Amino acid sequence: MNKRYEEYSVGQLARLAGVSVRALHHYDDIGLLRPAHTGANGYRLYGRAELLRLQEIMFYRDVGMSLDEVGRVLDGPENAVERLVRHRDRLQEVSRRTAGIIATLNATIAHLKGERDMEPSDLYTPFSAQQQTEYENWLIAEYGPDMAESITVSKAAVEQLPDGMAGAMQRLQDIETRLVAAYESGSPFEADGIHSILERHRALMTDMWGRECSADGFAGLADMYTSHPDFVARYERLSPKFSSWLPAAMKAHADRLRSEG
Repeated sequence: MNKRYEEYSVGQLARLAGVSVRALHHYDDIGLLRPAHTGANGYRLYGRAELLRLQEIMFYRDVGMSLDEVGRVLDGPENAVERLVRHRDRLQEVSRRTAGIIATLNATIAHLKGERDMEPSDLYTPFSAQQQTEYENWLIAEYGPDMAESITVSKAAVEQLPDGMAGAMQRLQDIETRLVAAYESGSPFEADGIHSILERHRALMTDMWGRECSADGFAGLADMYTSHPDFVARYERLSPKFSSWLPAAMKAHADRLRSEG
């Protein structure tokens, strides 16, 4: 790095990165991004290492991670290269899945316009049984071997629902439509209407899991939504930044349940 640009004041870094000075002060206060040192004039000064750390923070925030989650990632056992490679791989997987969905959308649009034929099986290419198996393998790898038994129990529970998986997905779609509307209207997490919708979401999970979806379980589900790129991509398709709002709303609901419990 050119010596002239070795250090940045908080104002210079804010302008360079497109963040607010207030945000940088907050990151310093919570220990997420400390300045390299404080100059004789009392200004916070940031060097190359801090610039790279801020870039990494911004990468993770862009996919909806909370500051606490970002801190845990940065303070975890992986070094920066390992973290960035893993994040890149997840984003590439999101890109791959999104590209597949876009291709199917284009094919369906062309089919509806009478421009091409489409086999029935082609309608569901992005939602194959293979993809479901990949999700299950990811869950087991992420949460341990006990998850395999939970998946088996959940499958049996879904089969016992009056309308099976199709009915469960219809309920989920209705819930998510209402949550997106609440999000886009700017309703605060504390609004009773949001908690009512989220309680319907939790009840659906109880039905689908075949066991009670506790407050802790609901908060854990929120974490899962931020952990897999497909979930992030799916919720971003519903509404920009909804992928970060929904887990935060779910955790707020879980906190409310604990306080009422």
